[in-house]
Amino acid sequence: MQRIFVISLPELTYEKKDLNVSFSENRLSIGLLSRIVTNAIFLSHSLREKVVIRIFIEKPVSHIVQIDSATIRYLGPELRSLASLLLKAKKKFLEAFSNNYFTNNIWFEANPGLFIRLADNPFQDLSTKANTPIPLVSVSLDSNHKKPENVKSVTLKEFEHLMKTLSENKNAFILYLPFISEHLSKIPLSSRDFIITSIEISQKIDLARLTNIVNIILDENGK
Repeated sequence: MQRIFVISLPELTYEKKDLNVSFSENRLSIGLLSRIVTNAIFLSHSLREKVVIRIFIEKPVSHIVQIDSATIRYLGPELRSLASLLLKAKKKFLEAFSNNYFTNNIWFEANPGLFIRLADNPFQDLSTKANTPIPLVSVSLDSNHKKPENVKSVTLKEFEHLMKTLSENKNAFILYLPFISEHLSKIPLSSRDFIITSIEISQKIDLARLTNIVNIILDENGK
């Protein structure tokens, strides 16, 4: 099964100096992002097969950074590794953008196995990778905000059951982890391409641990 982890965040706000400041607010952000990517792609001392990670960044211009476990190089399981790759990729992306490289909306390889392209939403072109609708689960953590009617509150146990049910006999599965209060209703998606489920976890858990749980469930199911 193709596992696709989609992460969206407003902007990469950290700098290289933040990596040396233990309690930097920007370091906390890249720390969470790094743990999500690590839990998604690493298996012991190797990389999982058939894993794609998309990081959708809205500013200064909306684009996707995509990592494929089959082709990524120079990525280690520690925070600094991913943080450094993303900083280098950001620099190359901005240079390419200023030189009108993306006029044909093509992928730009900023690092072996790490590609960037302009995009209006995190799921752009994902539907073309499957012949049948792809299960897409959008997750937000429990909060005090009033959630939309289409967002269901679930316990961790209910989430695990949902994962097993939706992933059964499917060729691909998408887990969407937004860093901000964002719902799929804001993103143009077709039910012909995706089986869309929006949930809110009612138990205290962070997105990185949730990513690990998803992989464990799919591993146990032999996916």
